[in-house]
Formats: sequence, structure tokens, C-alpha cells
Amino acid sequence: MWNLFRSHQDLCQPVFQTFPIVADDLPSLFQFVANTRASADVTIFIQPEACILPFLRRDLLEEIFNYNIPGADAVISMADALFIDNMQRIKDEKFIIYFTEYGMTRFLQDGLFEEIPSTFYHPLTVKQRIRILHEIAQCCQKGAYRILKKPLNHLSENLRMALCGNTCSLTYQTNAGEHMCFAITEPFILQIFQDFLTNMDPDVYYTPEESAAIINRMIRQLESK
Repeated sequence: MWNLFRSHQDLCQPVFQTFPIVADDLPSLFQFVANTRASADVTIFIQPEACILPFLRRDLLEEIFNYNIPGADAVISMADALFIDNMQRIKDEKFIIYFTEYGMTRFLQDGLFEEIPSTFYHPLTVKQRIRILHEIAQCCQKGAYRILKKPLNHLSENLRMALCGNTCSLTYQTNAGEHMCFAITEPFILQIFQDFLTNMDPDVYYTPEESAAIINRMIRQLESK
């Protein structure tokens, strides 16, 4: 029976892999992202808040980065390369993100974004938040950033999904406060998420003009502080 089990096991593909997002092993995270993007024509995200990372230009990244992290200089260089790649994908219309107006609340209030643990950076100032929102508004106008309507306008605050090439990854925070990445590689499960994200009904998200107007309203809200 064991021989039969092992013979079948050898024919199986891994369903998923998990790993923690920790400060002393960020290079592994960047390498994972690079590997998954190598086979990706389009990268699609769905999460509560807008993806902030493409707009962290080198000067802004250096202002908010926590230099107490091991290998800080090397991490900044790798992060900068990843964020530049994100922006290029946006320009090439190969980067789509679905997010919610409700999910932006925390970023507006305290300058934090949940994509990476808050121990890696300092909260953005109001001025820095406004700068980011202007960039998001432009991406909304171009259709790369899409704000979800009901019934998807209240996504789980603790779940972010990215579809990239042959991998669908979920990042979340455990009850113990640890940030984890859960990467699905099983073809059948992956196909389900691909079908869902690549065939999103336009009726479930605002038009580019409507989305840009929502972000511009957020800008005015911050400017009035």
C-alpha cells in the first residue's frame, strides 16, 4: 500500500505552498514574485484597498522605509525594481486591480496600507497620501484601477488575492499577527480563480470616470485637513 501511495504521490502536483512574510527574508518574497511574473501576460489583483506599491518611487520609498530591517539597502533596491515593474505593467495595460472605496478608509486615516506589514515602513504623511491618490486617480481614469460596487464593495479586510501567470497567491494576517502568503498552484483550482477574475462583469465596478471622481473626492477630503 505504501508503494502504491508513493507511486501516485509522484504523479501529483503540489496544490499550494505557504511561507511567512518576514523582515529577515524579504529577498525570498521578491524572488517568488519575480518567478511568478515570468510567465504572466496580465497581473490581476482583488483586495480591499488600492495597490499602493507601484507609486512608491525611490524617493518616497527611502522616506518611509524602516532602516532597522536587516539588509535595508539591498531590500530597497529589490523593492524599487519590483515597483518599477508594477508601473511598467500598468503602462502596458498588463496590471489590473479591483478594490473598494471602503477599503481605502485606513489609508486615508492613518497612512497605512495592508499589502506589507507595517513594521517595514513608517505611515505616510497627509502630503504623501495625497501624492499617491493623484497617481491612483490617473490609473482609475485609464481603467487599470477599478472600484467595486455592491455586492463586492465590502471585501474581507484580511484577504488579498493576486493572479499572476500560473500562480494565484493569497496574502493574509493570522490571529497571531503574522503575515502569510498562500500560493495556489493546482491547475483546476487556479482555473476557477482565473475564470472569475478575467471575466469580471463590468456592472460590478464603476466606470473609469466614476472611479477617478471617487478618488478625487478623497483627495479633497485630505486637503481639507
